[in-house]
Amino acid sequence: MYPLDPDVDSIRVLIVEDDEDDVFLIKELLKERFLNINITIEHVYSPEPLSNLFEAAKNNDICIFDYRLGSLHGLDLLKKMREQDVITPVIFLTGRGDQEIAVQAFRLGATDYLAKSSLSAEQLFHSVCYSLNLSKEEGQRRHAEKKLKSSHEELILAHEELKKSMSKLQTVQNRIVVSEKMASIGRLAAAICHEILNPLNIISGHVQVLKMERAEEKDLLQDLSSINEEILRIEKIVNGLLKFSRKGQMDLAVACVHQELESVLTIVEKEMNLQNISVIREFDDKLPKLNIDCDRIRQVFLNIFNNATHAMPDGGVLIVRTSFVQYPENQLKENSERRHSRADYINDKLVEFPHVKIEFADTGVGISKDAMDKIFEPLFTTKPEGKGTGLGLSVCHAIVEKHGGSIQVQSEPSKGAVFIVNLPVNPPKETAKNIEEEDGI
Repeated sequence: MYPLDPDVDSIRVLIVEDDEDDVFLIKELLKERFLNINITIEHVYSPEPLSNLFEAAKNNDICIFDYRLGSLHGLDLLKKMREQDVITPVIFLTGRGDQEIAVQAFRLGATDYLAKSSLSAEQLFHSVCYSLNLSKEEGQRRHAEKKLKSSHEELILAHEELKKSMSKLQTVQNRIVVSEKMASIGRLAAAICHEILNPLNIISGHVQVLKMERAEEKDLLQDLSSINEEILRIEKIVNGLLKFSRKGQMDLAVACVHQELESVLTIVEKEMNLQNISVIREFDDKLPKLNIDCDRIRQVFLNIFNNATHAMPDGGVLIVRTSFVQYPENQLKENSERRHSRADYINDKLVEFPHVKIEFADTGVGISKDAMDKIFEPLFTTKPEGKGTGLGLSVCHAIVEKHGGSIQVQSEPSKGAVFIVNLPVNPPKETAKNIEEEDGI
């Protein structure tokens, strides 16, 4: 026994039956039992066209199908109906009770199966109540599944957002750690450099005196020249460290990046050509002018050009590309594992504002992952002993950061390297202020 849901006050019934006497009987039986319910009955003789029938089925609470409907079999109709995701409950009626047909109907999604020969008002009433209850439960199940799916999707999105936030937090933490480390190294370097320079100047003076006093002793002069060369090399390292640790006001001026690039290329391009290195310029004609310290920015470009030359001992190609990024994309913040967090970091302010992007792409030997982790650290170099001090890129990094910009590197061994310098067109005041406080300008 299946009672009618007390919340039901109206029922819409679709009858698909080609026998008028059977239709009249079904209507009378329904009206006899559903006395206090507003029952609306829609009747069609033929299920065709199917699209119209399916639409009618969706607009009704329950369907009553005859097993035989002319040329179309009732089971085929039910199958097509379920394939179209029409979930309205269906009661099958047939002239005689056939268990095999009943099993097939239930497998295809019928809610109930009744024989016309023994059909009564009570039997039809309970079948309709049962079908409506099942339909309600199915609706609740689908709603719960939809809600669960939606919650799952929201959870996935929240998880992705959390991962991005954690990645961003890790990047910021790494930046703070490295900044503190570099600031400490800068202070230590400045103190050590001053202590080194004093005795070094005394040694240099004595060497010069000995060279004048013992000018006739060629072997000794050769040794003194070697000592002097090493003194000059030490001075170069010390001056580089002092330059790295120096905290002074930048001399800013409105300048064209292309002109600054060309001024440096004028110095290095001839030597690069002699080493079979071709320089290709891909300059953006619409590049805006920037407010920069020209001397320091040229120092950045020169260091990158020198590194590219060293990375292509057998020749190659260096592409210098500029572009104006008006609406920076988020992929600048996230990308492959091959980038070091320091090198890959672009502060939020830069991403929010238009900036000029300068790329230096070479076809050289590339950079190993271990080297990538240390590439912007002071005194780290991949060059042979005596060929580099390891201060070039750390100084470049400090200079670019003082401009409110960022420097990146992308590379894999044997696949060349791309250095990317990003300089904001109009750095926000709070960014400049933060940089000044951080660097002690």
